[in-house]
Amino acid sequence: MSVAAAGLPTVLIVDDDENLLASVSRSLSGSFNLVKYINGEAALEWLSKNRSGVNIIVADLVMPTIDGISFLKRAFRCAPDIPRILLTGNISAVPMREANGLAKVSKILTKPISIATFKEVLFKTIEDKRKENHADQLIADTLNELLDQSAVITAFQPRVSAEDFSRTGGEVLCRMSDVHKGYDIGTIIRQCQNQPVMDRLTMCLMDITINSAPVYRKILGSGALLSLNLDYVSVCNSQFVQALSGFVAEMQKYGLEVAFEIHEMQLGKIDENFIKNARFLSDRGIRIFIDGFGADKGALELLRHEFFVGVKLDRRLIRQVMENDDTGRFISWIVQICRQIDYSVVATGVENEATALRLRSYGVDELQGYLFGMPQPIEEHIPSIFTQ
Repeated sequence: MSVAAAGLPTVLIVDDDENLLASVSRSLSGSFNLVKYINGEAALEWLSKNRSGVNIIVADLVMPTIDGISFLKRAFRCAPDIPRILLTGNISAVPMREANGLAKVSKILTKPISIATFKEVLFKTIEDKRKENHADQLIADTLNELLDQSAVITAFQPRVSAEDFSRTGGEVLCRMSDVHKGYDIGTIIRQCQNQPVMDRLTMCLMDITINSAPVYRKILGSGALLSLNLDYVSVCNSQFVQALSGFVAEMQKYGLEVAFEIHEMQLGKIDENFIKNARFLSDRGIRIFIDGFGADKGALELLRHEFFVGVKLDRRLIRQVMENDDTGRFISWIVQICRQIDYSVVATGVENEATALRLRSYGVDELQGYLFGMPQPIEEHIPSIFTQ
């Protein structure tokens, strides 16, 4: 490993070709702080401790210890906000698909590549990221403005038992009564992940849900389970976790249960604060689901944590289940694993009966999607539309 002078943009570059690393170092040392590794595992260890100061990660596709796609995939889970570049001398459909789908690379560069071109790509990638960060801050400002205006409302989407399609509860979703400045609700929530405004949004949703609890109880009945999305960073905040516990206790006074969902993509690097606070919630019977599960097959390692109680299958898997036998087998395999560790399995994005029946045959526990109800205010969900 080699580190250049500080004060410049930091590039982590991993390649087993020491001559190439030496050449890059000589040519770019005046423009970038180069952190060079020939061993991918060692580079990942360094990244886990220094990710806050890294601007770009570069890896060669073919390496002996760990290949470039596997390396960048793990780097993404460790530091998802850092742009990733893959170098390859073999541009083919398979590496490109795997790089884009699993490692979420920003760019794929074909070797040989000139130093001038490489330098230009690095500078442009850094500038693009700077603009993206600026846009993220504008979106966070938009969300804060909407919260100031009390423009946040909730919608409810039902969830049913896969066995007989009877209602079991549903998901409380965030909606903006006046989404503006060109941002849709999905973009706002996605781009604000891991920012302080998400705690404020969650507090707002919890307040609205408590105020609507009598209506939920009347329409859904006692014992219904309501799910709310939760930001990873919120669980790392012990004070905020106390607020979550209080919210669950308040809803239980109305005979309603609450579970929280954290997206798989946010769980790439689980730190000690998260583990401690997730266990605190689990010890109090508060359920946490892994949302968007299955998009990254490497996320199966998340199932070893005892504070999760179930998974919510990624909707992209559900879209493919009727067309791709491999997807069906993968879902069936997930269900079998979850059965062994007493996890629940929920499928979302179910839009037709054929898909619902297929998922039932795999052993999925619950279903959610347009087939069983659109997201809309809880008052508009009439019990008679469900099989009781």
